Formats: sequence, structure tokens, C-alpha cells
Amino acid sequence: MQLIYSWTPREYRNFLQGSQLAKIDEFDRAIQAAWVAGIVSKQKKSKEPPAKKYFDAEKARNEILSGTNNTKQIELDFTLYDQMREELKTFDWELVEKKS
Repeated sequence: MQLIYSWTPREYRNFLQGSQLAKIDEFDRAIQAAWVAGIVSKQKKSKEPPAKKYFDAEKARNEILSGTNNTKQIELDFTLYDQMREELKTFDWELVEKKS
């Protein structure tokens, strides 16, 4: 948890994007595995690849990378964070008891 607090907003957004892209890859692999196993391929034949019929991973990746996905964007207020950072610059760390 301490690591996440030390990140900049950009690093945090990149972390979230990476985790979303990993989820998309996981869904894509699951659909391809189902198709290879014959679960999906027994459906009615279509011209487009079976994986795209159920989940368009490329479209989802492009939405995440361009920032146009349908998730609600949260407006962040960093005033308290900035105040804390300024106060910590003048904080006397020698007053804190060290745990052994």
C-alpha cells in the first residue's frame, strides 16, 4: 500500500491501464482456448473469426489506450496530498520512535 501512495497520478493511471490490458488479454486467451477446445466452434459458422464474434480484444485495447472506454472518469482533488507533501518536508523525523 505504501508503494501506491508514493506514485504520481500518471504512474497510477499507467498501473490501472496495465491491469485493464492484462484482463483483456486474459479474456482473449480464454475465448481462444474455448474455441480451440471446440466449445465455441460448434456454433453456426460465420465469416469473422470466432474470437472476435464473442469479444473484440483489439477494440477493447484501443479504447483503453486512447482513453475512450466507457468507464466513468473521476476528477481527483490533490490539495490535501499537496499540503501533506509540503508539511512532510519540514517534519522532524528524529522525533518518531523507531521500532526494533
